Amino acid sequence: MKNIKKYQSFIVLVLLLVSFSLLAQENNNKKQVLPIEKNNVEFTVAGMGLGISINYGRVLLIKSNYFLNASVGIGSVPFSGGLSIPHQLTINYGKKSSFFELGIGGVYWAGTSSATAEQEKLYSYQIAPIIGFRKHVKQQLVLRVYANPLFRVSGVPLYENYDITPYLGFSVGWAF
Repeated sequence: MKNIKKYQSFIVLVLLLVSFSLLAQENNNKKQVLPIEKNNVEFTVAGMGLGISINYGRVLLIKSNYFLNASVGIGSVPFSGGLSIPHQLTINYGKKSSFFELGIGGVYWAGTSSATAEQEKLYSYQIAPIIGFRKHVKQQLVLRVYANPLFRVSGVPLYENYDITPYLGFSVGWAF
């Protein structure tokens, strides 16, 4: 028992020295984060805005090979009119300036019918998975192409009474 007490203080001293030397070493393994701007304003044709829309996006998280982006916008649907409010959350995988994009989005649309003498207020909400490609050109110009099939959740169908509408989108944006 006396031998254990004799070595106990020696073991504690060695463990303390080892722990301090481990803390003092530099961490050269830190991964670099992507050089992505945090804010983005984009003009979208089709896509989540259903027609044309202006969207504001914000990068929520940046890591070494991916980033998480959320956006919301306001738009209009050609031939139907009304107001659309697109919103989406995407994760973008890639390096430097080219990214594979996956996510989920939704769009709320409100408008009026012109089929009867009395105009009736209509609304619709669609949800959509998003798969696409994002390219940052010179860090400021952002180009996006994506597919987003629309699944009607509530309200009137927008196109030919389809509950699922295949859809594509194209965006040009400015990052800052």
